Amino acid sequence: MRCFGRFNHRRVMKVSMNSLQEVVQYLKDEDDFIVVGHESPDPDSLGAMLGLYFGLIQLGKSCRVVSADPVPAELSWEGLELIEHIPSGFAAGDSCVVVVDCEPERTGSIKEGVINAKRLVNIDHHRRGRGIGDIVYVNPDEAATSIIVYRILRELNVSFDNKIAAAVYGGIVGDTGGFRHANTTSEVMFIAGELLQFSIDPAAIAREIFSSRPLGFLQLLGAALSGLQTAQHGRLAWMTVSHRQFAEYGVDPKSSDYFVSFVRMLNTAEIAMVFREISPGQIKVGLRANHVDVGSLARHIGGGGHRLASGATLSGDLHTVAAQVVKLAEHFLITGELHEWHN
Repeated sequence: MRCFGRFNHRRVMKVSMNSLQEVVQYLKDEDDFIVVGHESPDPDSLGAMLGLYFGLIQLGKSCRVVSADPVPAELSWEGLELIEHIPSGFAAGDSCVVVVDCEPERTGSIKEGVINAKRLVNIDHHRRGRGIGDIVYVNPDEAATSIIVYRILRELNVSFDNKIAAAVYGGIVGDTGGFRHANTTSEVMFIAGELLQFSIDPAAIAREIFSSRPLGFLQLLGAALSGLQTAQHGRLAWMTVSHRQFAEYGVDPKSSDYFVSFVRMLNTAEIAMVFREISPGQIKVGLRANHVDVGSLARHIGGGGHRLASGATLSGDLHTVAAQVVKLAEHFLITGELHEWHN
């Protein structure tokens, strides 16, 4: 087996990033894999996981797919039933763990088992530092991690089929907002068009991702939107959703990532934010923008993500945290600067 620089048990990270070719070679040399994604898996995470899984299986490798959280009920892609839901007690054994679409620390309740894996590969497109792993490839210029997986599979000479095409296409659709976001390029459309040559149903994939929610979800969304607030003549918009409200409407807080997309619909909003209390005292902040660099704002408060789509997780009282972040965002919107932050 080829080695590109091993880590001791504490995983001291290298400064340099690996190349895509090094990722490909490493996957060729290893034989036993476990592919994992981030907590509360979204379409890009799932698409990257499944696409890589099917590709490695096709190459004769041993492979499992594991998630700390269950797959969203509204999705019905082929292969989703193969993803093992392991909320605790995950151990990689001798398998090589491949983390896609996030840093290993964001794999949720299985992160300790992931970080302590004997061999670790990390593939991502979110803007951040190099991260940990024997092999780390992070390319924030890519619209989706599923596109990185597409490139890897092509380099591995995997024969695309309906299962791989549907997974990768679904991931691309999810992270481009149905080809509406600024990360939709001519190359993204070319890749999507290539995948559509297989027998997949693009309308069904889009409907499941964006337009398939239970009644309680819509009722909660309506209640939350009724409390929508704005500042700076509508340039800043936000809403809060308490843990009590999630319980009242029977909605899993982890299934509400798309709430921020509705705040973003406000025609005057330059920064849109949603504060979701996913458990008592734990607040997830979702940030979206059309032009403003909310990625830097998210990193300033301990989160991360993309320039126009990012987020963070903070601790404290819901309304206190919201007020603090709103004040910071308002100052950032006016001055372009970020003042000192304490959570």
